[in-house]
Amino acid sequence: MDIREEEDRDRQGVFEVMIATFGGTDQAKLVEDLDNEGFVLTSLVAVEYGEIIAHILFFEIEMASEDGENRFRAAGLFPLCVAPTHQRMGIGSELVRQGLEICDKKGVDAVIALGQQDFFSRLGFSSRNAENIKSPFSPGFLSILTLNPAISDDFSGLLTFLPTFR
Repeated sequence: MDIREEEDRDRQGVFEVMIATFGGTDQAKLVEDLDNEGFVLTSLVAVEYGEIIAHILFFEIEMASEDGENRFRAAGLFPLCVAPTHQRMGIGSELVRQGLEICDKKGVDAVIALGQQDFFSRLGFSSRNAENIKSPFSPGFLSILTLNPAISDDFSGLLTFLPTFR
């Protein structure tokens, strides 16, 4: 298995793995919109024998302290999808790890994972630390992993998601 940046030729395979994982096309439409709007930080695929078996996307979001005085560069992490035939083999975890390394190199201060809290908590994300962050999503849907030590565990602030999410 090889993990690499997504290329244009991977689009159909990414689309197919999203449908296999989520059972619909909503996530694929969201990924396409984020890409078209230029908000993708990194998009990785796992490839086995020439076939896309997994995909992860990190995209730009804005994060500010509650008083608005401190702004941080944040990345949203969604979707993470692994073909059902390849789940529970560590592929998703490795995609997250490699994506976090790329985000860190790009100067991202924090990564916000949407959904799947049990999974992301095993990789260092905290849903508890995300409780003081206001967003358009219901409480308990977000987890945060800070890459910048200036962001404390009790950080309180606001996330601004792109219009694509509205």
